[in-house]
Amino acid sequence: MQDLFRTIHEPSGLTVTSTDRPGGIRVLTLVGDIDAATVGTLESALATGGPLVADLSRVSFLSCAGVRALLHANARTGLAVVAGGHAVTRSLQATGADVALSIHPEVGAALAVLAPAVPEPGREA
Repeated sequence: MQDLFRTIHEPSGLTVTSTDRPGGIRVLTLVGDIDAATVGTLESALATGGPLVADLSRVSFLSCAGVRALLHANARTGLAVVAGGHAVTRSLQATGADVALSIHPEVGAALAVLAPAVPEPGREA
C-alpha cells in the first residue's frame, strides 16, 4: 500500500508534507522559512516527477534561493504555486517570478489548473 502523506521536518525551520492527489498531482504543503539553510529540503521535495502544487500559504519567509528552486521546478514539470502570505507574494513580485509561475490564491484553484480535463459521460476524450 502506498503512503498518501509524507512529512519531512527540517530542524532549521521548514516542514514539508507531501500528499498525492487524483490525477497524479502531488501537493507539497510547506510550513516555516525557505532560506539558504532550508532550500535543499525544498529542492528535494520539488524533484519529483509529474505535476506539483507548492502550497506556500504557511511560509513566513521566501528567499531568492527558494524562488530560484521554484523556477527550476517549473521548467521541469507542471507547477502551480499557492501564495497566501504577504512575504511570499512580495518575494515573487520583487524577483519577477510572479510572471513566470502559475500563482493561485488557494490549493483548490491550483489543482483545477493542473487536473486533466475529465470528459463528460458519454463523450470520448
